[in-house]
Amino acid sequence: MLKVLNVSEVLNIFENAKEVDNENVDINSALGRVLAEDVVACENLPGFKRSSVDGYALISNDTYLCSESMPAILKNKGSIVIGERPKYSLNEGECIYIPTGAMLPDGADAVAMIEDCEELGDEVLINKPTSRWENVVFEDDDVKIGEVVIKKGTVIEDRHIAVLAGLGITNVNVKRKVKATVISTGDELISPYEKREIPKVRDINGYYLTSALIKDGCDAKYKGISKDNEEELFTLVKESLEESDIVFISGGSSAGNRDFTINIMERLGEVLFHGIAIKPGKPTLMAKVGEKFIVGLPGHPLSCAVVYRFIMSELVDRMLGRIKIDNSLILKMGENYHKAKGREEYLPVTIEGGYAYPIYAKSSAISVMAKCDGFIKIERDLEGVMKEQEVIVMR
Repeated sequence: MLKVLNVSEVLNIFENAKEVDNENVDINSALGRVLAEDVVACENLPGFKRSSVDGYALISNDTYLCSESMPAILKNKGSIVIGERPKYSLNEGECIYIPTGAMLPDGADAVAMIEDCEELGDEVLINKPTSRWENVVFEDDDVKIGEVVIKKGTVIEDRHIAVLAGLGITNVNVKRKVKATVISTGDELISPYEKREIPKVRDINGYYLTSALIKDGCDAKYKGISKDNEEELFTLVKESLEESDIVFISGGSSAGNRDFTINIMERLGEVLFHGIAIKPGKPTLMAKVGEKFIVGLPGHPLSCAVVYRFIMSELVDRMLGRIKIDNSLILKMGENYHKAKGREEYLPVTIEGGYAYPIYAKSSAISVMAKCDGFIKIERDLEGVMKEQEVIVMR
């Protein structure tokens, strides 16, 4: 008897998955990796008071009540060079030219914008009063010592590299990549590089899964195609488990006589389930071998893609300790769509003019993968979605 679970039950199983180990990498190699711990600022940024504008550093009290008709007249002490400490400190009645980003000199407590000033020889006319600390960036305005600047579980992007570089952090602890192996099965399959003869079918899922896993931050390897031979597949899976955290098998997960995946799982470990109550993707199975997993995915391309994208990618996230980013959109349904109760359905849709329109296709259709802009999850107790109803499109 097949052990069929609903999606929430499958996701609960993932909660017990062990996170992979940490490793330390240089920031030049950190892009796309998952942070293993919070990054805490060890210094203030910018670390000194600086000007936010081009203008004249001065003492704000010297500009009290000044105007264009009665400007404050201050002695010009020269200029400050950006990236260097000021050579002068200011006293009452003095000012000094300061470019944006340069360090504020001792004694100054404000910067008058250049457009409110007029230089006359060794004097500067200030035509507008300044308040204390006007146009001044404080030592810790950007980052404070002890502040968590990047959270554990964050996927490091270029913007995070900028923050790390700015703080002088050149190495970070990240999660090592989840090691995954992909095996396609079926006598009918051939490589995309081979000449096709009808009725052979090119292997789609092996290339899709490998690409999706790499995109998700895994160290993924494609092992190729195994024929419908239990011992051949058993040897491939056993060898792959030695170097992988997860082994994905595409095909061989339905109840047909020639499908050997379930037998191999039983020989190697504990079968967790044989079926998920979703459409498409029901014939999905999974086993645990120690702390590792074997996943049998449907042979139909759309089914395989849906199960990986919305279910098995959650296992990868769990093993990496990755924070999930919600890229979904809230749109309106462009037309009525009906489904049978009892199974959660992931409906492929196109997006046009703020509306989501269903794509009607069988789970074996590969054209859907190019056409669809996202998927709508329809809960198992619902009978469909009505036109104009708000829906969440997952991308």
